[in-house]
This record gives sequence, structure tokens and C-alpha cells, in this order.
Amino acid sequence: MLNFGREVCGSFEAAAAREWLVTNGIGGYASGTVAGVLTRRYHGLLIAALKPPLGRTLMLTKLDETVAYGGRFYELFTNCWPKDVIDPHGYQTLEAFCLEGTTPVWTFACADAQIQKRVWMQPGANTTYVRYDVVRGSGPLTLTLKALVNYRDHHGWTRCRGDWMRVEPVRQGLRIVACDDATPFYLFSESAQIYPKHAWHYGFYLSAEAARGMEMAEDHLQVGDFQATLEPGESLTLVASTTATPELDGGQAFAERQAYEQQVSAAAALDGAPPEVRHLALAADQFVVRRDVPGVPEGYTILAGYPWFADWG
Repeated sequence: MLNFGREVCGSFEAAAAREWLVTNGIGGYASGTVAGVLTRRYHGLLIAALKPPLGRTLMLTKLDETVAYGGRFYELFTNCWPKDVIDPHGYQTLEAFCLEGTTPVWTFACADAQIQKRVWMQPGANTTYVRYDVVRGSGPLTLTLKALVNYRDHHGWTRCRGDWMRVEPVRQGLRIVACDDATPFYLFSESAQIYPKHAWHYGFYLSAEAARGMEMAEDHLQVGDFQATLEPGESLTLVASTTATPELDGGQAFAERQAYEQQVSAAAALDGAPPEVRHLALAADQFVVRRDVPGVPEGYTILAGYPWFADWG
């Protein structure tokens, strides 16, 4: 239904201007650009709703991905720094971008290897999945994910705060605690080698915030690297969650997401409808969220818009 090729993906301006959004039905969301570059303070892979549908807090900001394949290194990620310096140019490895339901899908090419990346959220939970599938290749490749995190209101911004945040290894992942009264969050992978770190990265330039006259640069903390060697047909999933025991099987979690979207389509009675109508129904569903109110403990409400607004009207 929505499919961009090299004419968009190969242009930084075009790919950075197109944004994606996925939500979890309780006010949390993930959002970003096709290029993978941060342009807003509202971009991140896990913005959790800690007081659903409010209390939106940026936790996992981004993953910087590097592929070692055939004796070469390929950077899949893109960052922008002050004075509009772009480094690296990971969007140049991006062949295509599309949507599968509400799930954004990136297709990267590294020589004769092809890798697909998907991002989705678990309905009803502050849990984001990022899955990488090696679609083809003439041999194994090593994928390294540099995890950059934060802990702030999604309207805020962060400058380096020294030893702020405790990073603790746990089984198959990391536990991150920003401060004593903060909600812990976790990064998991059932198949990656995990190397904890505590390194600040300074001055990510946010062009959309600069255009709004807002603070235009922000710092994020690298808490670890997740690394796996994958053969063609294999995959790696990273899970970011406020839950200590989320589902770690990426295939199972994606099947559950697809089943949920099929339920939405069925409830909208879309049998026989053209594909664009189904996409509109799924897009509309992202604004419907749970809110418990007196007398209606399992009520629903409608958000006025992402990323700024709650439910009002």
C-alpha cells in the first residue's frame, strides 16, 4: 500500500522528511523518520505511557546498527550533528521502505546481502520490538546494535548528566534505572551477545525542533552493544520494555501484532474493501486508547493527535 524505493530512500532530504508512527493502545508510541535520523524530540523507539494514556517518557531513543559482511563494514544508521553535518550516511544502504499494516519495514543492501528491519509495539504494553531478518546473503554477517537511551518527558530535552542512570546486566539483557524514583526499563535479546557500556553521545541535531525555534541539540546515553552473527534466513530481535518478563520471541510477538490488526479489520467489517480502506482503519485505531475512569474501569478514549496531544475536545 505504501512503498518507497531508492528515489526516496536514497535522498537524505526526502527520507528524513517522511515520518512513521506505531502505538500500543495505552498512549505509548514509537516514531522516527524513514532515514533513521532523529529530527524531533518526540522521536524514539520506546516512549512509554507510565500513567496511561499520559506520563509519556522517552526511554529507548535509537539503535545505531553496523553490519560486518564479506570483510567490509556497513553502517545502516544515520545521524545529524550541528551545522547540518550528516555522519554516517546509513540511508545510502536503504533500498526500500514500506508498511505491513502499521509496521514500518526497512530493506537494506550490504553488497549481495539483504536485511529487513521491522518495528512494532505490543498492544496494551509499554513494549517495543525491533527485529532484523537476513533475507539473503552468500555467507554469515555480524550485526551490532548500539543502544542509545534517555529518561525524560517526551516534551523535554537532555544534556549529559554524568553518572546519571544505572545500567545492570540481567538475564538476556540490561536493566536501566535513571534515578531512585524512576520506572526501570529493560533491553532484551534472547540471541545476542550483550556488552554493557556507559558512554554519552553529545549534540544530536534536531532539525524539526530548530525550525520550531526550540532547543535544537540533545545528548543520549549508550548503555550497551547487542551483537549476533547471523546466517541467511536467521534473525535478531531486540525488545525494549518496562516489563521485566516480556515475550522475547520476535516471530511470536509479530504474529500476535498481526492477529491484533486482523481483529481490528474484522471489527471494522472491511471484507472486500480496498487495501487503502484497511490502512485507514488501522491508522485510526492507533488513536484509540484505554483510559480507566470512575464507573468505567475498562474505558476507551481518543487521542487528539501524536505526538503532542492527549485526549481533549
